[in-house]
Amino acid sequence: MIRETTVRWALILAVFGAGFASAGAAGLAFQPAPASAAPAGGQADPAAEYWVSPSGNDANAGTRDAPWQTLRKAAAAVAPGTTVFLGAGTYRETLRPARSGEAGKPIRFVAAPGERPVLSGADAIAGTWQPHRGEIFKLQTDLKFIQVFVDGVMLPEARWPNTPPGDLMTYRRAAAGEGTGYELLADENLPSGDWNGGIVLFWPGSRWVSMTRRITGYQPGKSLRFEPTTQRKVKDKYHTSDPYQPRAGNPYLLLGALAGLDCPGEWFLDADAGTVYLWTPDGKSPAAHAVEVKQRDCAADFSRCRFVELKGVDILGAGVNMADAEGCALEDCRLRYVEHVRDWQGGTLPPACNVMTGKGNQWRRCLIYGAATTGLRMAGEGNRLINSIVHDVNYVGSGRGGLDLVHSVGAVVSHCTLSRTGRDGIQHHGSKRIRIEYCDLFQANLLNNDSGAIYAWGTDGEGGVIAYNWVHDHLGDSTVGIYLDNFGKNFIVHHNLVWNCTGSGIRMNSDALQHLIANNTIQQVREPFGTFCYAGYTPTMKGTRILNNLVNEAMDPRSPREFVQGELGPTWSHCGPAAVDRDGYPTEDSLAIDAGIEIAGITEGFRGRAPDLGAYEFGGPRWTAGADWTAPQTPASGARNLAYTPQPPISEKTMIRKGLAVWLDAADRATLEIAADGAVTAWRDKSAAQRVAVPTRPNGPVTWVADGMQGKPTVRGNGAGSLRIEGFRGEPKPLTVFVVSQSLQPRGPDWQRIIASFTGVGQEWVLPNWMIGAPGGKTPATWPPRLFLLQQRGGAALGKLTVLGASASQGQALGGDISEVLIFDRSLRFDETEAVSNYLRDKWGLD
Repeated sequence: MIRETTVRWALILAVFGAGFASAGAAGLAFQPAPASAAPAGGQADPAAEYWVSPSGNDANAGTRDAPWQTLRKAAAAVAPGTTVFLGAGTYRETLRPARSGEAGKPIRFVAAPGERPVLSGADAIAGTWQPHRGEIFKLQTDLKFIQVFVDGVMLPEARWPNTPPGDLMTYRRAAAGEGTGYELLADENLPSGDWNGGIVLFWPGSRWVSMTRRITGYQPGKSLRFEPTTQRKVKDKYHTSDPYQPRAGNPYLLLGALAGLDCPGEWFLDADAGTVYLWTPDGKSPAAHAVEVKQRDCAADFSRCRFVELKGVDILGAGVNMADAEGCALEDCRLRYVEHVRDWQGGTLPPACNVMTGKGNQWRRCLIYGAATTGLRMAGEGNRLINSIVHDVNYVGSGRGGLDLVHSVGAVVSHCTLSRTGRDGIQHHGSKRIRIEYCDLFQANLLNNDSGAIYAWGTDGEGGVIAYNWVHDHLGDSTVGIYLDNFGKNFIVHHNLVWNCTGSGIRMNSDALQHLIANNTIQQVREPFGTFCYAGYTPTMKGTRILNNLVNEAMDPRSPREFVQGELGPTWSHCGPAAVDRDGYPTEDSLAIDAGIEIAGITEGFRGRAPDLGAYEFGGPRWTAGADWTAPQTPASGARNLAYTPQPPISEKTMIRKGLAVWLDAADRATLEIAADGAVTAWRDKSAAQRVAVPTRPNGPVTWVADGMQGKPTVRGNGAGSLRIEGFRGEPKPLTVFVVSQSLQPRGPDWQRIIASFTGVGQEWVLPNWMIGAPGGKTPATWPPRLFLLQQRGGAALGKLTVLGASASQGQALGGDISEVLIFDRSLRFDETEAVSNYLRDKWGLD
């Protein structure tokens, strides 16, 4: 079965800046103390135990009964083998040990038994709150900050459109209008008030990444100008047009102006006047709440330290810096709101605040919640994140992943639960020999477009392994399960269960060399496999092997949009559908059992005559993925519903009717109105809606040919005419489209469309618009009778629907034939897709 899409896949470069001091932070520059430094008042005791409590006193002895008060005091006293117990309460300072531990003698900072201390990057704001207007209060302050907490919860800065506090990832955004460009955003819905000097946060062009710019010429209800320009000085060599050029339909929001403070749960700081304005969520005076503002980026600074451990603490409004560390560890820590950014004018993001580089470091059983960009930056060599939970990260939709493994070597991410990310779940550009295993990844790419739950571009994995993961419910725009983007090679992807993604299950864009893709189970995706090659490059998947995959989704190895064809294509065998239960485990009579082949390093320990297809071996363990614990407000992974068994054949009378929005059938002569010259003047829809497709222009006739497709009827386009149906309501939703088409001779314009839907905003190939393009692309081509299948798991709209041509323009009409069209306004199950496909194949004699 052939699935046609026109989603463009391309390079995302996540650029990291250096030397950044977060705007609004108190900005301490942390430098490690010399290894020989001693604490004030005497030599460090390597065997000591020290105790600290916010209610203590630094003049005390530092014992359990007479604890010190500050982390600073304890950090100066430590030596290899020292343990520091932290009592309950809040510490508003940065923990920075004066010296390192040793192998076998770590320096340990641990929560006192039965207590849960808090390391905070925020300070309480002092002063008297005065009424300003309505339920808005104000306070004079000398503090500079970009983040406010009320009762421990981050509040959004005053913005438009409004969004309630609490949900970091699904906030409301407006859409740019026609006339938007490199220095101007047009929208007739722009609110009243003065937004000059504020910030526009937007997702330009293809929406791969977000940007911020300063608002200059603001005109309510019309447009705003911003600076600096978003036009790049260096042209993108991989694309014929600028994929970052702002255009109509791009999402955006405004922040950073008092005019935006118009609903509960918002705040604004007038830094020049030294006045902060706050409307609390319950409308009461801020004096009735704990109001804190971010003042430090770092709660614990272990940069360039060796063998230092932190265990059992909560961290609010700050991160942990393990840059260039060795043998350091974080365990049983809960980190909330680890970093915040609001403005990066030049396009270069500030460095991450949660960092683990160096070598041999480990974070275990930690919670990371709330990060503007990445939840954790992991680089260096041999660093590990184990049995941890990461969610609601990259809430500004930057180019970073929820976990950032860029340029890491030998990194391990194991038994982790990762969900609700702005872009990629795990991003690993330039990584080598990594292992991502037994992880549960869901709801990636909530803000951006065209990314993956696990994603890398231009990466030689050197045997990096992605295995035994659950990758599912990624319903953002064009979200792939496992995405090895252009110029990747040498990754081993096996025993993953991938389902319910709006993009491909596993995508390997060209060049895609020497990958091994084996024993994965893939279903409920737009297409199981996908590939794409930049214009001017030769498509290749040479050396890549695709074996033993259980694929309960429509697949066609002959499609160049799924696999490179010819001698530069991959080795592909022993892949196909088979019955599974709701958990994706083979049923007793499944065709997956013993249907695979042996693969060294992958299928050892199989049961029966041969390995099974897919991620689970019948009779073998029902392995699970993700952390073995949960935390309050942790998103639920959700129940699996993967059960599949083939359904009986269907006929025209028993055709699936649920969700059937359009059914055009050239074999049903009663549905066509045909003029004396053979021109089609109307093609009536057989669905319950009974819509009618009519010609788009009188001088471009579409004709009915009684025996045009293998002796059967067809509707023929001459490259100038098309048919159109209007009157759809156009809400974005899932969609399944079947089209039977052929082209017997190359004719007509470039970039022909077989079928297309356009809402009136954006580009025809970008959701919520959609299309099926003719094979050949720029050059008119021929193709035999075949079935084209398009599935969108969400975000596709039925707008102005054109058959045999484009909807966004009058051009690009098809020089070819269409015999049948079925459109469902839902995502069909695989057994339903299979049944409809088999019906069409049998009816029209397709291969």
